[in-house]
Parts: sequence; C-alpha cells; structure tokens
Amino acid sequence: MTGTITLIAHTAENTRTPAVSLRPATPEDAESLAQLYYSSYEQGGVSSLEEARTVIRGVFDGEYGPFLPEASPVVVDDDGTVVAAALVLARRVGDDLPDTPYIFELFTAASRRRQGLAEQLVRCAMSTLYDNGYDQVSLRIAEDNAAALALYLTLDFNRWVPETDYETDYV
Repeated sequence: MTGTITLIAHTAENTRTPAVSLRPATPEDAESLAQLYYSSYEQGGVSSLEEARTVIRGVFDGEYGPFLPEASPVVVDDDGTVVAAALVLARRVGDDLPDTPYIFELFTAASRRRQGLAEQLVRCAMSTLYDNGYDQVSLRIAEDNAAALALYLTLDFNRWVPETDYETDYV
C-alpha cells in the first residue's frame, strides 16, 4: 500500500472552451455516479457497488464536507449516461488538509479515458471556484499514481506541506 500526497493549486478562469458538454452534478445522478465510481477503479477505489453508493450518497449529504454542486461538473453521453465526473467539496472534513475547496473524486469511464475529459473537468471546476471567489483548490492522490500526478502537474498543482516556516503553503 502506498501513501498519499496532497496537492494544491490556484484557481483560475478557464480560457479553453470545453470539447464536451459539462453540467453540474445533481442528487439525481447519484446512482449513475456510484456505478461509474465503482467501475472506474481497477483496484483501490471501493470494493463493491454498495460501498460506491454509500460514498456517493455521503458526498451529496455532506459527510465528507459541504458539497459544491456548481463546481462539480459531469460529462454525460448522448444517451444520458454519466461518463466522467469531478466531485468538489467546500472543504474536506478531517485529515490534515489545506482550508480550501477539495476535489474529492475525479473519475472517468474506462471506455472514455485518454480523451482529455479529466483535464476538462478539473479546469471547469477550478474556473467555477475562481468565479465564486475561491483562490485555491486541493486534492489528495496516491503517491504512485503517475497518471494522476502528470495531469495535476500539467494544471499547475504543487505539493502542499502543512504549516511551515515558509512564506508559502506549497512548494
């Protein structure tokens, strides 16, 4: 089992036009989000569809922190199926994390990977947060998740270190 790292970035206006249609996540999406969440991770996510349902319900119910639906975009196929999502909280409860909005989960259907959906979702979430007055956003990833790290570094995320004597909270 690997450890995790916390990343943080400044929010910014999205100057790129998304190549796909995005809309905010709604409670009506809970079942399709749970199914996508469960099927998106080959290992390490959740162990059952029921656990995925519990996690997604917990997001909408604020168990992990206040849910920000306007900053939580989803991509929906022509047939109405959710194929990618970013779920964002105003702040993640617990843990030693920055006091910023938090990307709780970012996941994409296996059949839709490598199409730039994750980057578009994060850019959309960051832009919405920026428009709503938030300066930064944070997240946590497995330290051995090279693909996720590459994505977030592309989006100007940096490793966050808790309260230090440095003038900045991230390096």
